[in-house]
Amino acid sequence: MDFLSTNNSPCIDDVGSVNISPPNKLPTINYEQNNEQYLTTFSTWNEHEQLCFVENLLKHMQSHQHGQVNLFLLPMLKRDFIGRLASYGLEHVAEKILGYLDDQSLKSTELVCREWYHVISEG
Repeated sequence: MDFLSTNNSPCIDDVGSVNISPPNKLPTINYEQNNEQYLTTFSTWNEHEQLCFVENLLKHMQSHQHGQVNLFLLPMLKRDFIGRLASYGLEHVAEKILGYLDDQSLKSTELVCREWYHVISEG
């Protein structure tokens, strides 16, 4: 079951393509060839090695580049799992998850979006 592929929720949950390259800058010589080679090498590493590499890469970037990376990552990190569960008829699972919240947190959670309000008010 793919919770990320449908588009039924008013919450932000889709990853769009974000162009993070500078608009007027040409790629350096051999960029395309080296880019593919580095990605191929990266994909052979285990998860820990990949994370260490990305951490080191981020340490070597400038702050304005971090902002561009953040713009790219932000949509990926906003996932409406509660709304997705409800859209697949799994409201009871969403209710179970939300049932761990205290009353004040639950009231705040109702304000996230219409889907969450519906799940909480019906549950």
